[in-house]
Parts: sequence; structure tokens; C-alpha cells
Amino acid sequence: METKAGFFDTRAGVWEETCYPPPVRARLSALIHEFGVMPGERLLDVGTGPGVLLPYLRRCVGPSGQISAFDLSYKMIRQAYAKPLVPLDIVLQADVHFVPFADAVFDRVICFAAFPHFLDPGQALKEMRRVLKTGGVLIIAHLMSREELSMHHASHASVARDLLPDHPQMHTLFKEAGLSPPEIVDVPGRYVARGVKQIR
Repeated sequence: METKAGFFDTRAGVWEETCYPPPVRARLSALIHEFGVMPGERLLDVGTGPGVLLPYLRRCVGPSGQISAFDLSYKMIRQAYAKPLVPLDIVLQADVHFVPFADAVFDRVICFAAFPHFLDPGQALKEMRRVLKTGGVLIIAHLMSREELSMHHASHASVARDLLPDHPQMHTLFKEAGLSPPEIVDVPGRYVARGVKQIR
């Protein structure tokens, strides 16, 4: 069976063309508006893939903001390198279970279309929380509901078991990571779980 890394590597070159045609782009733009990104913020895009969010986020943070992004797939990261960024922006290959940034440096951490693929979601959340400033916001988002995403992944053997935790599980994961109880929106065409880094 194809490995998970192989699944993403072999699809990197056509990922955006296949998954983000113009109608989906319109929905993506509306979703990003809900993230609440402000000019001047320092953002981390976790599991950036081919950098789908990067042009949108770059416009949101403006010239005084900074974006860092990483993905486990090197071939995906090669696509992300081509996005319009500024010299202070960072794009690199890394593992969410060992985020290569210092503590408390980001205003907002965004994990779009990636969370179900993480081997240890609890550790991933703890690492994402670690690099957030106190009061910083963590966002997990998809352009599908939890149910729709499960059905979508079921059609590919390599990711068929990659599921979003249900709402009680997500609440437990956020609490154990030191985040506020997540505000969850789970409707057809949209999933957003949002939490805030709390003082332990």
C-alpha cells in the first residue's frame, strides 16, 4: 500500500489544480476571512502543503507581518516556495510533532486541511500551543464538515483512517494541550475549531 508520505509526494505537482479550482478558491477566501488575521501579525501555517493559504495570508498580514510555514512533504514544500512571499517569510520542511520554532513566538497558528493526517494529534496540538504567544489563537480548519471529510478520505486507502476527532475528543485534546475549550463550527462545506492559549 502507498505510504502517507508517498501519497502526498506523488500528488504535490497537481494538488492545487485538482483540489482548488476557482469555485473552491472562492470558498477558501471566505473561510480565511473568518480566521481573523490582522495586519502585522506573525503567523504559522502548519501542514501548508503546496502553500495554498500563503498568498491569502500574505495579503492579510500586510508588509509588517510575517508568515512561517512548514510541511512534512518535501515535494509539497517545493511548490510552496514558489508562492509570493517576502524576505522575512519562512518556508521549510518539518514535522508538526517537533515544531522547529522557539516558544511563544506566533500570534496565530493555522492548521488547514492537515490535522487528521498527524500521527499523534495530542502531541501536535501541544507543539502548536507551545509556539503560540499567551492569548494567541489556534485554528484547525477544513472546507468540509467532519462527516464530509471522513467520506472523502475513505476513497483513498493511504488516508482512509485519517479522521478528525469528534467534538468531545477535540475538547479533550485542546484541554490537555493547554488551550481554551474549542469553538467548533461543523457544517456542510466548513469545519473550524478555534482555541486560545491559556496560562497554565
